[in-house]
Amino acid sequence: MPEYTPYPVELITPEGIAFSGDAERLIVPGAAGELGIFANHAPLVSLLQPGETRLTDADGTVRRYATDDGYVQVRQNRAVVLVGEAVPVESIDAAAAARRLDEAQGALERAEGGDGDVHAARREVGFAEALVKTAKGTG
Repeated sequence: MPEYTPYPVELITPEGIAFSGDAERLIVPGAAGELGIFANHAPLVSLLQPGETRLTDADGTVRRYATDDGYVQVRQNRAVVLVGEAVPVESIDAAAAARRLDEAQGALERAEGGDGDVHAARREVGFAEALVKTAKGTG
């Protein structure tokens, strides 16, 4: 596997920092498709959708996270990913993720029928799907 120049990357949620360190590459679920970010990338700000975020740290270890929607900013050879939630793949309980998805889909059906916040329900379905897919390795 080719080696890439490491650069600073931060993965941040409202609860705190999920990852902070040097990475060789970062792949995030952009609104229009996956974005691959390497050192010396052109400046960028992009909307992110729920999905799997992958980064290869400076030691060559691939780290996988189920991430909620948010933003990525690349500037001055540094990437900052801001998302609502970030769960490392090794912390995902596949059965619990499937239950969360079922509950979220039920809440969305109720919200679309006039009983609840449709936007919040759609966000929860999106992140629950990201958890399930990341746990299965199909994120």
